[in-house]
Amino acid sequence: MAPGEITPLQVASNLQRYAQETLRGVADLRAAAPAPAKELRLTLGDLEAFAHLGNYYAEKILGASQLAFFDLGGQTELQAQAVKHLEAALGHWKSYANVATAQYKPQLLNRVGYVDLNALTAKVEHDLALARNWRPGTIASDGGK
Repeated sequence: MAPGEITPLQVASNLQRYAQETLRGVADLRAAAPAPAKELRLTLGDLEAFAHLGNYYAEKILGASQLAFFDLGGQTELQAQAVKHLEAALGHWKSYANVATAQYKPQLLNRVGYVDLNALTAKVEHDLALARNWRPGTIASDGGK
């Protein structure tokens, strides 16, 4: 690995750390301002939502990594770990969607179309089905290129 590069597992670890720090900070600010002005309330909600989204991506990265290792070696415990990470990712996605939809309504966006975070939960659940049904050797080898 070249200097300055980081692995997917390091990215996941960083995301988890930043999310934890953010959630802790949001809790502290809410405790300090039990009746915040609307702008602060919404900003704290945004911070909380993005912390959950960070945890979602961290678990998704960990799940994908374990699934790739399972694909290479076939150890079923790696597949089980992948599923466990993706189950955690689903929980974080639901937290993200819950917090975000408390502040924002589903909307039509230019490049991505209609965005409804709760409806997208089905796609997150699909990741679990993929991991549970994955078979070693699914990823084709590139011949070491």
